[in-house]
Amino acid sequence: MDSLSVVLPALSRQKNFDSYLPANHHIGGFDWSLTFGWKALIESRNKSYIYPNPYPTPALSGGIFALWKDNWEHMGTYDTNMTEWGGEHIEMSLRAWRCGGRIEIVPCSRMGHVFRAKNPYVVHVPEVMKNTKRAALVWLDEYLEDYYKKVPYARRVQAGDVSERLRVK
Repeated sequence: MDSLSVVLPALSRQKNFDSYLPANHHIGGFDWSLTFGWKALIESRNKSYIYPNPYPTPALSGGIFALWKDNWEHMGTYDTNMTEWGGEHIEMSLRAWRCGGRIEIVPCSRMGHVFRAKNPYVVHVPEVMKNTKRAALVWLDEYLEDYYKKVPYARRVQAGDVSERLRVK
């Protein structure tokens, strides 16, 4: 791992704590609404990929990642004006790539995730919208209109002052 890399393990969705399911080789991605999703590796990449080498992924899935502390601080850490849960992983993904870094999945590092049957907290959609709009305002530049075409009501969302985040660029 070089100092500009953000790395994450191969993740597998577990049904419970008693079983082990192998992790598939996926990449994280997002659409113009800045909604995250896992995507299967494309066929052309599969032909050139040599296991167990790390491979690039466009986006992080959430808070399961590692990077050098100095790089984390240089890249601006988390946006402290994002609230609750949602959008911070997209913002960090855009920031990593736009600030000269890279994001890689390390397949020999594995982690299982058991999803809860029900969230123990309420996800407030307006807060998620505020967070993703903050990311869009800072990182999408000439592509901001593509975000608004996909999420037209985001134009009315109050995202707060992003001037501090713009200085990270």
